[in-house]
Amino acid sequence: MAPRSTRSSRKGLPRARLLAEANGQDILSCGADPASIPYMEPKLHRRNLLVQGVKLYAANILKQSMLSLGGDVAVHRGVISGRVDVSDCLIMGDLRHYRLLVEKLKLQPGMAELAGLIERLVFADDRGLSLTLLGKEYHWDDTPVIMGVLNVTPDSFSDGGAWLDPEKAVDHALDMVQSGAGIIDVGGESSRPGARQIDVDEEIARVVPVIRKIASRLDVPVSIDTRNAPVARAAIDAGASMVNDISALKHDPSMLEVVRGTGAGIVLMHMRGTPETMQNHTSYHDIMGDIYAFLDEKIEQCLQGGVDPRSILADPGIGFGKDLAGNLRIIRHIGEFASLGVPVVLGHSRKSFIGAALDTPVNERQEGTDAVSAWAAIQGVQVLRVHDVRRTARIRDMILAVKRGA
Repeated sequence: MAPRSTRSSRKGLPRARLLAEANGQDILSCGADPASIPYMEPKLHRRNLLVQGVKLYAANILKQSMLSLGGDVAVHRGVISGRVDVSDCLIMGDLRHYRLLVEKLKLQPGMAELAGLIERLVFADDRGLSLTLLGKEYHWDDTPVIMGVLNVTPDSFSDGGAWLDPEKAVDHALDMVQSGAGIIDVGGESSRPGARQIDVDEEIARVVPVIRKIASRLDVPVSIDTRNAPVARAAIDAGASMVNDISALKHDPSMLEVVRGTGAGIVLMHMRGTPETMQNHTSYHDIMGDIYAFLDEKIEQCLQGGVDPRSILADPGIGFGKDLAGNLRIIRHIGEFASLGVPVVLGHSRKSFIGAALDTPVNERQEGTDAVSAWAAIQGVQVLRVHDVRRTARIRDMILAVKRGA
């Protein structure tokens, strides 16, 4: 049996994520004494788990426990003297250290929940992908699952106007599924940088006929790419089973009730501002930490609102309020988002950051898209949202063949 979402409500628990890479700055960010860097930094080549907002007694137990096992924990310099109430903790160790740590913590009063959190993140099972959508169970053995992009818009940045005719759109969806798509994502409003919002009725008129036809002819889940609750509800009535909300419920407060009430899946994406304004807000203090915290809060909002954890996915929002350096950093560290405990979606296909990195127009960005797809697949991303399904499916299948030695 493949694993489901490992996420449950973390209300009252610290926020934690496995770091893809860590350095001395991460140790200092916990408030550790700079004099400790020469001793701790060599230990960062192992598995590093950042746990934020740990209470004083728990931070002391973590530190002493890992030291006794041969690992280490970077904590605030005031932990030992009791001068701080909470501390961020950077746990450093190999899998053996973590197994023993979890066993020790479970025996300590008040530490069982933290032990469970560490256990779920460090020893997460990554076989396949399972989702519950409208009460129906879906499972894919091979990941990443390919989400094929179907824009029924006149002005999308890559394929605007190509699939306005409903029959052509349905034929394209059929072709994408035959080429390896496991999900079809239908959008009726462009979200390219600078795009203006369209009327809800117009958006519904664009997507509903296409979704109805696709759902009647295909068994794969259909996702509606919208931030508007009325559009989501109309799309679900027409046969969609997922909502891909670029605003992560911020744009339309009614979206949460639509998702909870129908049992539809929800992709929560990070974006600053709106498509019209987002590229005016590309500066971050800590881009990975900021996006992770945002998505963590939005997942918690869904869980507190009664959404099934097996229907939630998260997307860091490549190109949505990020500059070139920010996009590349997110992709380099994309594996860290697995610690959210829900499947990770990456939508990078043909976007402008690829053009900026390679100095290419939109119609020459496929090789760059393929490179990011391969990197994301190796890093464990569960869903890739792309235009060219056949190429991406072949990349995935080749990587799986190498992993399996076949």
